Amino acid sequence: MEFFGQSARKTSGSEIRYHRCMRRVFFMKRFFMVLWMTVMIPYVTTLAWTGRIRTDTGTEVPAEEFLTGVVAAEIPAEYGIETLKAQAVLARTYIYRLVDPGLERIREEELDIDCLSMREMEKKWGKEHFREYYGKIRTAVQETEGLVAEYDGELIEPFYCEASAGKTRELAAYPYICSVESPGDLEAGEFLCVRTFTEAEFADKIGRIGGPRPGADGIAEKIQIIERDDAGYVKRVQIGDMDYTGDEVRDSLGLLSSCFHFSSADGKIRVSSKGIGSGYGFSQTGADAMEREQGSEFRELLKYYFQGIEIVKIAE
Repeated sequence: MEFFGQSARKTSGSEIRYHRCMRRVFFMKRFFMVLWMTVMIPYVTTLAWTGRIRTDTGTEVPAEEFLTGVVAAEIPAEYGIETLKAQAVLARTYIYRLVDPGLERIREEELDIDCLSMREMEKKWGKEHFREYYGKIRTAVQETEGLVAEYDGELIEPFYCEASAGKTRELAAYPYICSVESPGDLEAGEFLCVRTFTEAEFADKIGRIGGPRPGADGIAEKIQIIERDDAGYVKRVQIGDMDYTGDEVRDSLGLLSSCFHFSSADGKIRVSSKGIGSGYGFSQTGADAMEREQGSEFRELLKYYFQGIEIVKIAE
């Protein structure tokens, strides 16, 4: 499942867009404007309780400017402004959720989040689009300044995915993460992914999960999906004598989603998956479709994908 710090495709085994940067964070009370760093790689950072981020080299960056780099890393800039605003709220929620205001620091491993520098944004979008896209994302961050998502007075876990399989998944541990229809996800460019394996290739990849290595001969006849959730995602699959989770199989086969089906013909195993990412929480593609087709603004988008939440101004 994705939340901030995890790319929407991190566990899919394909097209990992952004590299990881580990940061220590602590916050301060007021925001100060300083120049945005233009270095080629993200730094391990420390956030002080003023809204500025201090890199290990001593450079300080305003927290809201930092969020611009996070949003740029996590969602296509081509999406609508309201969808980008929703992503900005989730990014801010993620950071504030990790930081205990009573502590001066948190362990750096507690924050694993993508953030692009100005140069990386320019490289990603190209010079012809850089000014437009940077301005768009900066606006999304500025127009949601200080806003976070809460449920029952607590900051939410801001799970998100690039596209569900047409319906997002319920996560029982979090009452606000319910299964909702997301038909716009079918518009995602790689919504349907099909991969084909020989029996030997399939057995080799599954064997890397761990446990006894399955035999290749006739393995296509020994695959059985045991359990799916209500959104169609595989929870358990039996291959030979071994049981695996849907996520384990997804990762081992390099699929984009755990919503997959098996078929076989001519000695080959065909695996078809729908959706991109975990399927939990906010769907970026679905939200963008809602914005275009229904005129939904960011609060509506967030409250649709996270049931019963409130969008509030974070207390300083």
